Amino acid sequence: MSFKFNFGVGDNGEIINGAAIAEGSSTAALPCENLQCSESAAPCEHVPISIPGVSSAVFDAIYYCSQRLWKRQIDDVQFQLAQQDDMTDDAEDSAIKQAMAEGSSAADVIKGVYEGGLKTWECSMDLLTYLVEHGDELHMSLSGARVLEIGCGTGLPSLHILKSIASASVCMQDYNRDVLELVTIPNVLANTAFSPEDGVMGDSVHAEGDTESCEIDFDFRRTQVLFGADTDRIIGERETPELTSEEACEADSRLLERLEIKDRCEFVAGDWARIEQEMRAQGRDHSFSLILSSETIYDVDSYAKLHDLLSCALAKPDSQPGSGYVPMALVAAKSIYFGLSGSVLSFQQYVERRGVFDISSIWQSGGSMSREILRLTWSGSC
Repeated sequence: MSFKFNFGVGDNGEIINGAAIAEGSSTAALPCENLQCSESAAPCEHVPISIPGVSSAVFDAIYYCSQRLWKRQIDDVQFQLAQQDDMTDDAEDSAIKQAMAEGSSAADVIKGVYEGGLKTWECSMDLLTYLVEHGDELHMSLSGARVLEIGCGTGLPSLHILKSIASASVCMQDYNRDVLELVTIPNVLANTAFSPEDGVMGDSVHAEGDTESCEIDFDFRRTQVLFGADTDRIIGERETPELTSEEACEADSRLLERLEIKDRCEFVAGDWARIEQEMRAQGRDHSFSLILSSETIYDVDSYAKLHDLLSCALAKPDSQPGSGYVPMALVAAKSIYFGLSGSVLSFQQYVERRGVFDISSIWQSGGSMSREILRLTWSGSC
């Protein structure tokens, strides 16, 4: 199944609105009540944090509540994919490479193949703003806490938590490993350890009108960690200044050793049912005080897997005795997904039928294309 939401946040940070338009389906949907994971579902993979395999990367500023985050440009991702393309018809090509080769855009969703993680969707901005506006109450409650973002994509809500709550740790999940490697992890680095605001030589920041972008020079960091004060002399004596692949690998290894942020981040790819199975097998159920998710209820066929992952991952109310904090999941969504099966109302009704969580709408945008944020807590916990 392939469709476009036709709304989101453009590369310059501008929010784009529109209705979802179905483009046809050739993939059988998983029945809503079927809790088994299909054989074709993406396996659960733990993705290690890594330095992007490019010499530099370009990021756009996303502004919210007088604050700023850096998000990698989609054009820059597509350029990297083109550079890495060996022009062969490789059956092992990534899902994103295949989708882009077939003319899909970052705003397309191909069910079971690519879930739109390259794009920053509008409701993630709503969730980001909500976290800022309720920062005082959340910051104290989430000190030292573990946060899970389901369907993170570009991961803006998680980035805000990493920047604003120094003792919190975040697990960022997306269906596609490629999304985590191409966008999510670079975004984490750009907003923390490799922030252009640190004024590292080689980085550049460009402002044009009310938009801002930056280019982070990873090769400069690689040469510095390898050669230190002798960088200019060593590079100047070479016929070509580029690092060899062996040098680049060694530099990335050293950079990662120094990367303090890696102890606060975890990245997981795969289908929700497979991730739930893995969590239970490892005894990691009920370990997240806050769960975040945006634009993940557009299809009723996904409700069972999402609900069961929430019930597996969310901490129990007595997990933080004396804190007064009630573990919760915040799900941001369009009230109605035109042309698709999901909606806020249908998701609320599904959750209520299951009887595991209390669910309420705690924020509404109003307007013709209304959006909401839903709060889920354990039934009877509030």
